[in-house]
Amino acid sequence: SKSALFHHPFFLRPLLRCTHDTMAGGVTTSKNGLGENGAWYRDWKLITAFLVLGINPSWALPCALFVEVPIIQQTAPEGLMLAAWMNIAINLGLVITLSYVLVDTFITPIPTDAAICFVIVISSGFCAALAFTYTYTAFGMSVVYLLMSIMGGMVGTFQVLVFLPYLTRYDPYLFATVRLGDVIFVGILSGLGMLQQAVSISPDVFFLLLAPTQMLPLLSMWYISTKNPEDFMSPAALAAAAKGRTRGGGGGEKELTQ
Repeated sequence: SKSALFHHPFFLRPLLRCTHDTMAGGVTTSKNGLGENGAWYRDWKLITAFLVLGINPSWALPCALFVEVPIIQQTAPEGLMLAAWMNIAINLGLVITLSYVLVDTFITPIPTDAAICFVIVISSGFCAALAFTYTYTAFGMSVVYLLMSIMGGMVGTFQVLVFLPYLTRYDPYLFATVRLGDVIFVGILSGLGMLQQAVSISPDVFFLLLAPTQMLPLLSMWYISTKNPEDFMSPAALAAAAKGRTRGGGGGEKELTQ
């Protein structure tokens, strides 16, 4: 329905999948703009978890693919046209993400946490597999590398359409911390690309080094889940939770889990 569609993060509505129990205690206001109850801004482990969360899902994977283009295009059938074909493939990744949005909105709700974890795992798995298959070609094209570009486009658009709206449930400072982690990691990838030219690191080693880093956000999500979310939720999320509780019965909880 139209109402269900506008509750989806694609339209920048946060998915407040928080239960009545975790939000018990009423609305709290931020203290000096840095949260309250648990004083999360003194918890360096929590801040680090949000920083690492910026690694994946993000546009880091497509960036990593482009970092390797100067090396791979030397033997790729596309030659200097490889990057152009990759741009087309990355845009096709949007189709996969939009398919998720449509299924989640009109067919059956998909838990956002589970979807994020799934994207993290498959992107890491594909990255590891790419280390052994990036040279495979068919029909005069680097099919494996282009398929990975589609996957990279899916991960990047998933960040924009699902992951970032999901993060709006958290304090704005923590949202910014996730984005900072994304920027730092992309910078590291660029630096590694320059180092690669100096020490002759092969693309297969590069992707094998990249793959495990893509799994690190799973540890962040686990650590964040062990904390009391009320200590670092955004004021809007807390207000929505309180509004749901005041409606009585199970109505409020139902609204929060939409």
